[in-house]
Amino acid sequence: MSIMKNLKKAKNLMLVLIFLTGLGFSNVFGQEKESPTLYAVMFYANDCDDSKLLLPIVKDLQNELDGKQVEFVYFDFSTDESKERTQDLADNFGLSDVLAANQGTGFVVLVDANSKEEKAILTKKQSLDEMLAIVSKNL
Repeated sequence: MSIMKNLKKAKNLMLVLIFLTGLGFSNVFGQEKESPTLYAVMFYANDCDDSKLLLPIVKDLQNELDGKQVEFVYFDFSTDESKERTQDLADNFGLSDVLAANQGTGFVVLVDANSKEEKAILTKKQSLDEMLAIVSKNL
């Protein structure tokens, strides 16, 4: 009987693992997620019209690039609290120089993840296809 119970538990565990890997949890089997080669850093504020117009396009861009080596980072300047979180985020990602070098909101800065060099700027004036081409060129 205990052998049957153990087999059933093992089968259930395998089903859970298969389910989790199907949802994109690739680390279940110890696989590391590939490190990003590019950061897409959005400079955002609630009171910025350009930010409001750009945000849905950036979300579409993020969906289109799912699985690629691009990590989206959101610098939010809406409140004092979000500004503090943004500084912490910049420090954690090694993007403090990018934060200091760019003023304003309503744009995305593409940054090489290794060298931290700024590669391009995306704005609401570009279409989603244009943005995809620029990101692809910099990957």
